Amino acid sequence: MFNFLRNKAVLTLLVLLCLGIILGMVADRHSQSGRSWWLRNAISTVVSPINTAAHAVGGVFDGFIGIFRSRANMGAENAGLRGRVKELEAENTKLRESAYENLSLRQVLALQKTTTFKTIAAEVISRDASNWFDTAIVNRGRGSGVETGGAVFNHLGLIGQIMEVNPVSSQVVFLTDQQSGVGGMVQRSRSAGMVLGQGSDDLLLTYLPKDADVMVGDVVVSSGMGKVIPKGIPIGRVTQVIPNSLADTTSAVVKPSVSFDQVEQVLIARVGQGTQ
Repeated sequence: MFNFLRNKAVLTLLVLLCLGIILGMVADRHSQSGRSWWLRNAISTVVSPINTAAHAVGGVFDGFIGIFRSRANMGAENAGLRGRVKELEAENTKLRESAYENLSLRQVLALQKTTTFKTIAAEVISRDASNWFDTAIVNRGRGSGVETGGAVFNHLGLIGQIMEVNPVSSQVVFLTDQQSGVGGMVQRSRSAGMVLGQGSDDLLLTYLPKDADVMVGDVVVSSGMGKVIPKGIPIGRVTQVIPNSLADTTSAVVKPSVSFDQVEQVLIARVGQGTQ
């Protein structure tokens, strides 16, 4: 049986080979004579739609491949652009910070040139975390000539006083601290009293005479009494007047001219120049 199948396969192969040779010779003879051969036309008719369909499928496949590649390239490009945007944002933040610092420093240095008393330029380097708005540390100390009690201010107004001095740093107590008290007066009427810290955002100008000329909107400045804090440094503006008929005095609520949580660059006045 096996031999029969093998012989049959060999015979079939020989027949196909002969048929192929004959068809080739016929096709070659028709090609040389320039005549069209019906079998070739029939094969072409059958095969042509298959080739067209295969070409179309290949085109669609290539189109999908192109889309996927395009999306992959766009994804990579977008990732690169996002990274670059983050870099530019970080760089822009640094530039803005440098601009703010330079502006603050220029304002303080310009003020230092125009003051009539001796000062020391300093920078706030930390704040008391337990009492954020009331104390701070500056980067100038005894070695720079800073003394206890020296007035601390900037281009906006009085900030506070030096409470403690170390060799290279000092502690500042802000006007808002409950232990803070400085001489103040109404700039317009020259009515003088004491500006006391309340442990809040506002100050209290107290010990004014009962008939003191003080009104809402008046500017309060340092009085220079005691020759510790120089005279005329802005402290704030009156927001409320409080008469006290029992004590025959008048008090006034004062909104500070300085935002103490935003203080960075300061000047420290040398002690003993209060009335200059």
